Amino acid sequence: MDLSHSGWSDIFFLGMDYPEGARVLNVSVDLGVRGRDASPVPPIEVYLRVIDEPVLRLVSVDLKAKADVTSLREVFDFGRDYLGLLKAAVIAAGIVPPGIEGSGKKLSRLLARLVGPGRGLELVSSVNAIPKGSRLAVSTNLLAALIGVLMRATGQTNSLTGPLEEHERRLILARAILGEWIGGSGGGWQDSGGVWPGIKLITGEAAAEDDPEFGVSRGRLMPSHHVYDQEEIPASAREALQESLVLVHGGMAQNVGPILEMVTEKYLLRSAEEWTGRQE
Repeated sequence: MDLSHSGWSDIFFLGMDYPEGARVLNVSVDLGVRGRDASPVPPIEVYLRVIDEPVLRLVSVDLKAKADVTSLREVFDFGRDYLGLLKAAVIAAGIVPPGIEGSGKKLSRLLARLVGPGRGLELVSSVNAIPKGSRLAVSTNLLAALIGVLMRATGQTNSLTGPLEEHERRLILARAILGEWIGGSGGGWQDSGGVWPGIKLITGEAAAEDDPEFGVSRGRLMPSHHVYDQEEIPASAREALQESLVLVHGGMAQNVGPILEMVTEKYLLRSAEEWTGRQE
């Protein structure tokens, strides 16, 4: 959840254009509805298990959507159902590499290499009663959680459980960005804080000589994340903040996806009027 933000800086290209203006104070929170929930709970949950069927089973509890994917073509078909984010996570995590699309290979053989002959994977996501358009950064953090659990399960992190290392968090974030571009809206710059715990400052960074963006854009694609420790923000201040927050949902952002897609399209096409207007 953003305590302050830079107005639409969650489009990565804008942060790369003007990194000095991209600064967000972000906090990871548990959520509960007064009168309904006994206590606050994590906003999202993700589960992964091996199953005794040679399929990729994708389940979204909150969307009431489920699919047994049996071919690589289905993995890359994001318009087929409401499971596009889960498919994007599977691809971005390297479980089904992007380069295998159109190769004519079989998904069952890929799964056999991963978990054994005749077996498959079931990936389940649950967004805990967060309404559409809440501005609570659901898609980017859901992608990061899905990618994180897939990377842990396939040995791409140093530990199966417990805190991630900093370089692992940044890799998960980079892949979540890829997932947003593959199966999401293209947003997520200021929504990337959920990979880090607690209260953190997310800032755009100017591209340096050792960055791939150097000479291409003023800023880096990836922001930096400073997690405030107990000395910077003591427990008393955190408790006071927690006691003073009242979350009210007005549904004002439920059409944000098409807007992000439009802005990204105009940026990539260098549409003259918009390209000039962005400087104003």
